[in-house]
Amino acid sequence: MAKVYTISSGKGGVGKTFFSINLSRALSLLNFKTLLIDFNLSTPNVSINLGLGNESNNIHKFLRGEIDIKDCIKEYKENFYIIPGSLDIKDLIYISTEKLHNGIMEIYDDFDYIIIDSAAGIGKEAVEALKASEEAIVITNVEKSSLIDAYRVTKVLDSLDIKTFGIVLNKVRGKVNYVRIERFFKRQIVGIIHYDENVQISMDSGIPLIDYDINSIASKDIIEIAEKITGKKLKVKNRFIDNILKIFRWK
Repeated sequence: MAKVYTISSGKGGVGKTFFSINLSRALSLLNFKTLLIDFNLSTPNVSINLGLGNESNNIHKFLRGEIDIKDCIKEYKENFYIIPGSLDIKDLIYISTEKLHNGIMEIYDDFDYIIIDSAAGIGKEAVEALKASEEAIVITNVEKSSLIDAYRVTKVLDSLDIKTFGIVLNKVRGKVNYVRIERFFKRQIVGIIHYDENVQISMDSGIPLIDYDINSIASKDIIEIAEKITGKKLKVKNRFIDNILKIFRWK
Protein backbone atom coordinates (compact mmCIF):
# COMPACT_ATOMS: atom_id res chain seq x y z
CA MET A 1 0.00 0.00 0.00
CA ALA A 2 1.60 3.24 -1.15
CA LYS A 3 2.15 6.49 0.67
CA VAL A 4 1.34 9.33 -1.74
CA TYR A 5 3.18 12.65 -1.60
CA THR A 6 2.74 15.65 -3.87
CA ILE A 7 5.74 17.90 -4.33
CA SER A 8 4.44 21.44 -4.72
CA SER A 9 5.87 24.93 -5.11
CA GLY A 10 4.43 28.40 -5.26
CA LYS A 11 6.36 29.33 -8.38
CA GLY A 12 8.53 27.79 -11.05
CA GLY A 13 12.30 27.67 -10.97
CA VAL A 14 12.74 26.69 -7.33
CA GLY A 15 13.89 23.13 -8.10
CA LYS A 16 10.64 21.19 -7.66
CA THR A 17 11.18 18.65 -10.44
CA PHE A 18 14.84 18.23 -9.52
CA PHE A 19 13.78 17.47 -5.96
CA SER A 20 10.96 15.13 -7.05
CA ILE A 21 13.35 13.08 -9.18
CA ASN A 22 16.08 12.81 -6.58
CA LEU A 23 13.73 12.17 -3.67
CA SER A 24 12.20 9.33 -5.68
CA ARG A 25 15.66 8.00 -6.46
CA ALA A 26 16.67 8.17 -2.80
CA LEU A 27 13.54 6.25 -1.79
CA SER A 28 14.33 3.59 -4.39
CA LEU A 29 17.87 3.22 -3.02
CA LEU A 30 16.35 2.72 0.41
CA ASN A 31 14.75 -0.37 -1.18
CA PHE A 32 11.25 1.07 -1.53
CA LYS A 33 9.41 0.57 -4.80
CA THR A 34 8.79 4.16 -5.88
CA LEU A 35 6.72 5.70 -8.66
CA LEU A 36 7.21 9.29 -9.83
CA ILE A 37 4.27 10.82 -11.73
CA ASP A 38 4.93 13.87 -13.90
CA PHE A 39 1.77 15.89 -13.36
CA ASN A 40 3.18 19.16 -14.59
CA LEU A 41 0.93 18.80 -17.60
CA SER A 42 1.68 22.09 -19.33
CA THR A 43 5.46 21.84 -19.05
CA PRO A 44 6.46 18.27 -18.13
CA ASN A 45 10.17 17.97 -17.44
CA VAL A 46 10.74 14.64 -15.69
CA SER A 47 11.55 12.71 -18.86
CA ILE A 48 13.77 15.56 -20.10
CA ASN A 49 15.74 15.66 -16.85
CA LEU A 50 16.13 11.88 -16.96
CA GLY A 51 17.51 11.92 -20.49
CA LEU A 52 14.45 10.24 -22.00
CA GLY A 53 12.57 11.12 -25.15
CA ASN A 54 8.89 11.78 -25.67
CA GLU A 55 7.36 8.56 -24.39
CA SER A 56 4.42 7.30 -26.42
CA ASN A 57 2.57 6.07 -23.32
CA ASN A 58 2.18 9.00 -20.96
CA ILE A 59 -0.05 10.60 -18.33
CA HIS A 60 -1.77 12.78 -20.93
CA LYS A 61 -3.05 9.75 -22.84
CA PHE A 62 -4.35 8.26 -19.61
CA LEU A 63 -6.13 11.51 -18.73
CA ARG A 64 -7.83 11.41 -22.16
CA GLY A 65 -9.01 7.86 -21.51
CA GLU A 66 -6.93 6.36 -24.34
CA ILE A 67 -4.86 3.95 -22.22
CA ASP A 68 -4.83 2.40 -18.77
CA ILE A 69 -2.61 4.05 -16.16
CA LYS A 70 -0.60 0.84 -15.80
CA ASP A 71 0.37 1.15 -19.46
CA CYS A 72 2.05 4.50 -18.67
CA ILE A 73 4.47 3.11 -16.11
CA LYS A 74 8.10 2.92 -17.23
CA GLU A 75 10.90 1.34 -15.20
CA TYR A 76 13.84 3.74 -15.01
CA LYS A 77 16.06 1.94 -12.52
CA GLU A 78 15.60 -0.81 -9.96
CA ASN A 79 12.73 0.19 -7.64
CA PHE A 80 12.37 3.52 -9.50
CA TYR A 81 9.47 3.89 -11.94
CA ILE A 82 8.04 6.92 -13.71
CA ILE A 83 4.86 7.97 -15.46
CA PRO A 84 6.09 10.59 -17.94
CA GLY A 85 4.20 13.50 -19.41
CA SER A 86 3.83 14.17 -23.11
CA LEU A 87 6.13 16.78 -24.63
CA ASP A 88 3.63 17.37 -27.47
CA ILE A 89 1.55 20.49 -26.81
CA LYS A 90 -1.36 18.95 -28.75
CA ASP A 91 -1.74 16.40 -25.97
CA LEU A 92 -3.03 19.10 -23.63
CA ILE A 93 -6.38 18.95 -25.44
CA TYR A 94 -9.30 16.97 -23.98
CA ILE A 95 -7.54 15.85 -20.82
CA SER A 96 -9.44 15.30 -17.58
CA THR A 97 -7.19 16.14 -14.63
CA GLU A 98 -9.77 14.72 -12.23
CA LYS A 99 -8.86 11.20 -13.40
CA LEU A 100 -5.55 11.31 -11.49
CA HIS A 101 -7.04 10.27 -8.15
CA ASN A 102 -8.83 7.22 -9.56
CA GLY A 103 -5.73 6.27 -11.53
CA ILE A 104 -3.61 6.30 -8.39
CA MET A 105 -6.17 4.09 -6.66
CA GLU A 106 -5.67 1.50 -9.41
CA ILE A 107 -1.93 1.22 -8.68
CA TYR A 108 -2.02 2.06 -4.98
CA ASP A 109 -1.04 -1.44 -3.87
CA ASP A 110 1.76 -1.82 -6.43
CA PHE A 111 4.19 0.66 -4.86
CA ASP A 112 5.58 1.70 -1.50
CA TYR A 113 5.74 5.39 -2.41
CA ILE A 114 4.07 7.46 -5.11
CA ILE A 115 5.55 10.90 -5.69
CA ILE A 116 3.56 13.42 -7.74
CA ASP A 117 5.56 16.20 -9.37
CA SER A 118 2.95 18.95 -9.48
CA ALA A 119 2.71 22.03 -11.62
CA ALA A 120 3.92 25.15 -9.84
CA GLY A 121 1.40 27.53 -8.31
CA ILE A 122 -2.23 26.95 -7.34
CA GLY A 123 -3.91 26.48 -10.71
CA LYS A 124 -6.30 23.65 -11.58
CA GLU A 125 -3.72 20.96 -12.38
CA ALA A 126 -1.69 21.88 -9.27
CA VAL A 127 -4.78 21.61 -7.07
CA GLU A 128 -5.72 18.24 -8.59
CA ALA A 129 -2.23 16.98 -7.78
CA LEU A 130 -2.65 18.09 -4.18
CA LYS A 131 -6.10 16.48 -3.92
CA ALA A 132 -4.66 13.17 -5.12
CA SER A 133 -2.08 13.04 -2.32
CA GLU A 134 -2.12 12.08 1.33
CA GLU A 135 0.53 14.62 2.25
CA ALA A 136 2.35 17.44 0.49
CA ILE A 137 5.92 18.67 0.60
CA VAL A 138 6.28 22.34 -0.31
CA ILE A 139 9.63 23.32 -1.78
CA THR A 140 10.81 26.90 -1.99
CA ASN A 141 13.88 29.09 -2.19
CA VAL A 142 14.59 31.57 0.59
CA GLU A 143 13.86 34.65 -1.53
CA LYS A 144 10.90 36.68 -0.29
CA SER A 145 8.74 36.19 -3.41
CA SER A 146 9.29 32.41 -3.36
CA LEU A 147 8.38 32.20 0.32
CA ILE A 148 5.19 34.21 -0.17
CA ASP A 149 4.10 32.09 -3.15
CA ALA A 150 4.84 28.91 -1.18
CA TYR A 151 2.77 30.25 1.70
CA ARG A 152 -0.19 30.55 -0.67
CA VAL A 153 0.19 26.84 -1.44
CA THR A 154 0.02 26.02 2.27
CA LYS A 155 -3.23 27.99 2.54
CA VAL A 156 -4.70 25.90 -0.29
CA LEU A 157 -3.59 22.76 1.56
CA ASP A 158 -5.38 24.01 4.67
CA SER A 159 -8.56 24.64 2.68
CA LEU A 160 -8.38 21.12 1.23
CA ASP A 161 -7.60 19.64 4.67
CA ILE A 162 -4.44 17.99 3.32
CA LYS A 163 -1.52 17.49 5.67
CA THR A 164 1.78 19.22 4.93
CA PHE A 165 4.70 16.91 5.67
CA GLY A 166 6.90 19.98 5.78
CA ILE A 167 8.78 22.73 4.00
CA VAL A 168 11.97 22.11 2.00
CA LEU A 169 14.36 24.99 1.36
CA ASN A 170 16.40 24.62 -1.83
CA LYS A 171 19.56 26.29 -3.18
CA VAL A 172 20.52 27.47 0.28
CA ARG A 173 23.81 29.28 0.80
CA GLY A 174 24.87 31.67 3.50
CA LYS A 175 23.06 32.33 6.75
CA VAL A 176 19.31 31.78 6.87
CA ASN A 177 16.94 32.52 9.74
CA TYR A 178 15.23 29.12 9.81
CA VAL A 179 13.22 29.87 12.95
CA ARG A 180 11.72 32.93 11.30
CA ILE A 181 10.76 30.91 8.21
CA GLU A 182 9.08 28.20 10.30
CA ARG A 183 7.14 30.86 12.17
CA PHE A 184 6.08 32.40 8.87
CA PHE A 185 4.73 29.11 7.52
CA LYS A 186 3.64 27.74 10.90
CA ARG A 187 5.12 24.52 9.63
CA GLN A 188 8.30 22.56 10.15
CA ILE A 189 11.27 22.75 7.81
CA VAL A 190 11.94 19.09 7.04
CA GLY A 191 14.88 19.61 4.73
CA ILE A 192 17.54 22.07 3.66
CA ILE A 193 19.17 21.49 0.28
CA HIS A 194 22.37 23.46 -0.06
CA TYR A 195 23.47 25.07 -3.29
CA ASP A 196 25.50 22.55 -5.26
CA GLU A 197 27.11 23.16 -8.64
CA ASN A 198 26.76 19.45 -9.39
CA VAL A 199 22.99 19.88 -9.68
CA GLN A 200 23.14 21.64 -13.05
CA ILE A 201 25.81 19.25 -14.32
CA SER A 202 23.66 16.22 -13.49
CA MET A 203 20.57 17.79 -15.07
CA ASP A 204 22.49 18.61 -18.24
CA SER A 205 23.71 15.00 -18.27
CA GLY A 206 20.16 13.68 -17.96
CA ILE A 207 20.72 11.68 -14.77
CA PRO A 208 19.64 12.15 -11.14
CA LEU A 209 22.16 13.98 -9.00
CA ILE A 210 22.19 11.03 -6.62
CA ASP A 211 23.43 8.80 -9.45
CA TYR A 212 25.88 11.44 -10.69
CA ASP A 213 27.46 11.99 -7.26
CA ILE A 214 25.81 10.44 -4.25
CA ASN A 215 28.36 12.11 -1.99
CA SER A 216 27.64 15.66 -3.16
CA ILE A 217 26.20 17.99 -0.55
CA ALA A 218 22.76 18.27 -2.20
CA SER A 219 22.55 14.48 -2.61
CA LYS A 220 23.22 14.04 1.09
CA ASP A 221 20.58 16.65 1.92
CA ILE A 222 17.92 14.88 -0.17
CA ILE A 223 18.85 11.45 1.18
CA GLU A 224 18.37 12.86 4.68
CA ILE A 225 14.83 13.94 3.75
CA ALA A 226 14.09 10.46 2.36
CA GLU A 227 15.38 8.98 5.60
CA LYS A 228 12.99 11.21 7.58
CA ILE A 229 10.10 10.02 5.43
CA THR A 230 10.92 6.32 5.74
CA GLY A 231 12.64 6.10 9.12
CA LYS A 232 15.34 4.08 7.38
CA LYS A 233 19.05 4.94 6.97
CA LEU A 234 20.93 4.64 3.68
CA LYS A 235 24.51 3.46 3.92
CA VAL A 236 26.49 5.50 1.41
CA LYS A 237 30.04 4.61 0.49
CA ASN A 238 32.61 7.36 0.08
CA ARG A 239 34.11 6.87 -3.37
CA PHE A 240 37.37 8.66 -2.51
CA ILE A 241 38.01 6.48 0.55
CA ASP A 242 36.99 3.35 -1.37
CA ASN A 243 39.51 4.16 -4.09
CA ILE A 244 42.29 4.69 -1.53
CA LEU A 245 41.42 1.38 0.12
CA LYS A 246 41.55 -0.39 -3.24
CA ILE A 247 45.00 1.03 -3.93
CA PHE A 248 46.38 -0.30 -0.66
CA ARG A 249 44.27 -3.47 -0.83
CA TRP A 250 42.71 -2.85 2.54
CA LYS A 251 39.28 -3.68 1.24
